[in-house]
Amino acid sequence: MRIEVEVHGSTHDVTVDPVPGHPGRYRVSWDGTSHEVDARVVTRDRHGLVLSFVRTGGGAAASRQVRCAPTDRPAVTALEVGGAVMEAVINGSRARAAGGIEGDASGTARLTAPMPGKAVRVLVASGDAVEARQPLVVVEAMKMENELTAPRAGTVTEVTVSEGESVEAGRLLVTID
Repeated sequence: MRIEVEVHGSTHDVTVDPVPGHPGRYRVSWDGTSHEVDARVVTRDRHGLVLSFVRTGGGAAASRQVRCAPTDRPAVTALEVGGAVMEAVINGSRARAAGGIEGDASGTARLTAPMPGKAVRVLVASGDAVEARQPLVVVEAMKMENELTAPRAGTVTEVTVSEGESVEAGRLLVTID
């Protein structure tokens, strides 16, 4: 999976690939470097999650815990590592270009596909209560997974896509009231 990550004004293409035969282990590559890491979710709550990373391959072992928390801006995540807090923009150029959320005066929000692709995961069903920025659908396009999130809290009233289904840009995926 390829992810675009911007930190302190520098944008990096990051590739994350599972290591076969080792659940929870990934090869992470960016800017010509590659590391094998063991990654686990330590805690998950309404404020975000804490991840544990342990470098397992080559060189000196290292471990880090990272707190990831949503912000009030699309595609921006607050990261806390070793007491230092920074903001990272995840897939920001696509989020800025895509939009993908429509609304009306009644408060109904409609999540649409930002680009053509394939729905690889549908994470909600009609009737589910959702929080703002909660992942709803994952669309794969150009070998990159795009996690589409709720623009606000509400109740899912309609899911119009199934896992494995191809979607066109602008297609309605989820409606929230």
